[in-house]
Amino acid sequence: MTTAADIFQDPDYLPFQLDLANGRVLFVRLDAQQRREAAFLDPRALPPQPQGAWLPLSMLHAPATGDVVADGIFHIGHCGSTLLSRLLDSWPEVEGLREPLPLRDLAAAWHAPSPPRALLTTLMACWRRPLPPASRIAIKVTSSCNVLAEPLLRDGALHRAILLDMPLASWLATLLKSEASVNDALAAFDERAGVLRAHGIAIDGGHAPRDAIEACAMGWLAERLRFDALASGEFTSRVLRVDFEDLLAAPDTTLARIAAHLSLDAEGVARALSSPAWGRYSKAQQHGYGRDDRAHDLALAQQRFGAEIARGVAWVERAMAQR
Repeated sequence: MTTAADIFQDPDYLPFQLDLANGRVLFVRLDAQQRREAAFLDPRALPPQPQGAWLPLSMLHAPATGDVVADGIFHIGHCGSTLLSRLLDSWPEVEGLREPLPLRDLAAAWHAPSPPRALLTTLMACWRRPLPPASRIAIKVTSSCNVLAEPLLRDGALHRAILLDMPLASWLATLLKSEASVNDALAAFDERAGVLRAHGIAIDGGHAPRDAIEACAMGWLAERLRFDALASGEFTSRVLRVDFEDLLAAPDTTLARIAAHLSLDAEGVARALSSPAWGRYSKAQQHGYGRDDRAHDLALAQQRFGAEIARGVAWVERAMAQR
């Protein structure tokens, strides 16, 4: 039977699921290979016979992590963040953690009267226990969790962050290839609407998005404004804006910028450039999918959905005209 002592002494155990309603958190044991293979730290990452235990939040405490560095990848969704995370795995000292499920629950609760700040800090300490040969963490959040970027940078849980996005027209073309992608982009609608209001952009009445396309465009604008604020405010030196299209078009120089920002060895760029991740579908590594495939699919989507994309771009232009 797994005990609390086992969990806090053994860094193999990760916070895996959060049950805020019942005040408990599930820890699951995942080895280095299982973490590396996982595109998402959710039920899809579970081994056939998982080891773990639920602990009441009252027993949760931050394990000692010493000077372990944790960096973050924040993104707008469907913009190459999983690929970037896998490329960072090319540095042997980096352990990539992709979209831990509890972060979604924390983000959803962040605008409550008492946001779970202490719990976020404690769980981050539990994730900040890399397994050998890794000595540092690069944690990629779910796109609906960008509200956590500011508090994680402010309290020092994250040392530095990458803010990843892509131009609106290309992003909408990417979404429109899949109804599931569109629905995923709409998941954070209410929180992103609040971001726009905070930036003086009304989205009510005649300014409200009229359909899913305009609502997705609204979400893109909200995240662009959020990232702009992070990059131009007090965290300027700790965040790096990256355009996914730049990563595809100029991977050498873009990866060099990222490595320098994260204080990673420049020699690792060559390993990242030759990573097999470039030729695989990042969320399902068993499927081949390279840069040429991406370009081909994007061109077809832009042709097929040209009118819808133009409508989304026009909505953003109208919204920005209010500022």
